[in-house]
Amino acid sequence: MRATLKRRGADVGSSFQAAINSTNNAYAQAERAYITRKAIPGKYLMKRGEQRRGLNIPNVADLPINQKNISGAQLIALTKEQGNPLLLREFVPESKAEPDYGGAVAPSGRAIFYDAKTTQRDRLDLDNLHPHQIYFLECMATTGAISGFLVEFSTHRKVYFLPIQLVRRYCNTTGYKSVPFRFFENHLVKVEAGKGLLIFDYLTAIEKQEELYGRDYNNLVIPKKA
Repeated sequence: MRATLKRRGADVGSSFQAAINSTNNAYAQAERAYITRKAIPGKYLMKRGEQRRGLNIPNVADLPINQKNISGAQLIALTKEQGNPLLLREFVPESKAEPDYGGAVAPSGRAIFYDAKTTQRDRLDLDNLHPHQIYFLECMATTGAISGFLVEFSTHRKVYFLPIQLVRRYCNTTGYKSVPFRFFENHLVKVEAGKGLLIFDYLTAIEKQEELYGRDYNNLVIPKKA
């Protein structure tokens, strides 16, 4: 059974997240991109009189072949196994604006940042898109990065990439507080399945969208009744 958490009209599906993680691992193995899920931001506290210990993590070059594409969480677990005292210190989480996923795409090294959204409705509620994340993604887009939201419509079993360049334009043009599924279906490229671990080949869908509309998506005309 699919495990989900309800949050302000949208579902954050654990199976969708697992599929994204699998896809990103496949991209890394193929050296097509290196994209990871954001670690919990925060800082370690030092006790009074405690000495600084410096950097103490495994050298990725020294890892076995089958461990070279491990995630940040796996790297931390491996470091714990090796008895790193740094990880025994108190960790204080902090809230940051960065979205769920970030990394770079080969061979250009172009940055990519996106948040993953799952909904059972026939629309993506815009009040689920947090202002601080919108601002961060828009700033990244101005530098040339791929920025947006990877959206799964679970009822339709379809996934699309909504670029950040369209979010504010869509709101201003239509006046709507949500983006209906028909807009995704009529104007964006559906993410298709790849081979093996490549469950959602969203990079190919993004490439096709940019071929159609340009990197800034200025060639996509948003109808007032989308």
